[in-house]
Amino acid sequence: MSDIQFDYVVIGAGSAGCVIANRLSADPNLRVALIEAGESDKRFPLNLKVKLPFGNIFLLPDDRYNWKDEFIASEANPDKRIPCPRGKLVGGCSAVNGTVYMRGHSSDYDEWEAQGNPGWSYDEVLPAFIAHENWGLDVNDGYHGRGGELNVGPVPTPNVISGAIMAAGEEAGHAAVEDFNGPEQDGLGLFSVNQKNGMRMSSAHAFLHPAMGRRNLTILDQSLVERINVENGRATSLTISRKGKRQTVRAAHEIILSAGTVNSPHLLMLSGIGPAAELQKHDIPVVADLPGVGQNLQDHPAVGVAFEDISGNTLALSWKTLPKLAAQAMRYAFTRTGVFASNVAEVGGFLRSKAGLNRPDVQVTCLMGLKTAASFIPRQHGFVTLINICRPESRGRIELKSASPTDRPTLIANFLDSQNDVDTLVRGVREVRKIMRKPAMAAYAGKELVPGAQVESDEALEAYVRETVATVYHPVGTCKMGPDTDPTAVVDARLCVRGVGGLRVADASIMPSIVAGNTSAPAMMIGERAAAFILEDRQAMRQVA
Repeated sequence: MSDIQFDYVVIGAGSAGCVIANRLSADPNLRVALIEAGESDKRFPLNLKVKLPFGNIFLLPDDRYNWKDEFIASEANPDKRIPCPRGKLVGGCSAVNGTVYMRGHSSDYDEWEAQGNPGWSYDEVLPAFIAHENWGLDVNDGYHGRGGELNVGPVPTPNVISGAIMAAGEEAGHAAVEDFNGPEQDGLGLFSVNQKNGMRMSSAHAFLHPAMGRRNLTILDQSLVERINVENGRATSLTISRKGKRQTVRAAHEIILSAGTVNSPHLLMLSGIGPAAELQKHDIPVVADLPGVGQNLQDHPAVGVAFEDISGNTLALSWKTLPKLAAQAMRYAFTRTGVFASNVAEVGGFLRSKAGLNRPDVQVTCLMGLKTAASFIPRQHGFVTLINICRPESRGRIELKSASPTDRPTLIANFLDSQNDVDTLVRGVREVRKIMRKPAMAAYAGKELVPGAQVESDEALEAYVRETVATVYHPVGTCKMGPDTDPTAVVDARLCVRGVGGLRVADASIMPSIVAGNTSAPAMMIGERAAAFILEDRQAMRQVA
């Protein structure tokens, strides 16, 4: 077994990890390693697939690029399984998601601070979002940055139906929103996306590729971390499996765990850091009894309402559409615009499902195609509106399946444990139906395909919600950030793991409560802040020395 020595070791080249590796390696005096279980996104043909905004249809079916986890829907319904795709490649989920850039509602971060996490209010996290952004619109400049590594802007050539949905929303009383990352979220509009010249801009593309020439940055892809090794209460090294060989990777200063909401708690528990009873069940020696590891699992439960597209403008593959798609392929090849520059999830927004709310409680995402799964091109013209709860009350957990690092953990979602969550989705379905039947949609929205106009009563809609509930792939919360007084907190406000020195967690798993919106942008913000904490602590130590 050979040993490799670095100053800082980052586990996971996803949305947060790529930011951290960039920021730490900017100091040429620091030796930084980035460990990733999946393949490099620079290798052919993966390097081509990850550039397409809709390239996830090629990546998600392949277990080389997708961990292919599954949720057990609830303990009351253990046979119902819901896919939970997670990116397994350099770039992580940012290389396989819908490219939507969404920060969340300002109040979400204020609540983080109110829960005992100083420094995490919206005003305090906003500079981290701005720091790495390259904003592509002339609006809300005070909320955005220019010249950063990450392009944020509109879909190059949105579908005509996207515009009609926005108009129908206004007819239904919902505001038109130009920028969901500005001062207001309420209403419908085009989503901002991470693209450059009509191509996906993953976290790897934005932050890691520019740093790859640095001699002090080492990227070890196709390297499965089996265990974090703790000596005398401090995390000092990793045991990894790479190309059939086991190696030890040592960190002189810190290990930063950015493996994601599923893999971060999984690796902590494999390393003896987690609920003692859970570890003992699998004969794993307890290094630190942290009962919150793997708990507090949250996602955005969602259901869909699908309509026939009578205009034929949506994405579909058939003999009739082949000539049009061929022309669009040529257009994309030469101009990087048109259908193939679309992320499919072009338009949507945030709605209040009932009177009296002080902020939106439902997010809608309109897909310009009948994509009931992320991994295929539909054969029929139509569009789907996904309705998800912004802040679900239900909580799940992650448990070990075994002590083996190659066995995926068990994900128990407990979606819809709360009746309030069910009621919110039912109200959301009704509001979407109202929008889609406004005059602006008359030329586009035909028959309601799912759940169907016959599903109308509250009882029938509740049954539909419970039967079809899925997720929009935003799991968070399993390494919760919180104060010392919270026995379920895994990390403190500077993301240090409680009871273990030299170890931080920095990804969406640290969210104490889920944000209203897509989670890739917040994960990048968390990476930005984690790197700043690390460098601040390093500077403070040097001054003391």
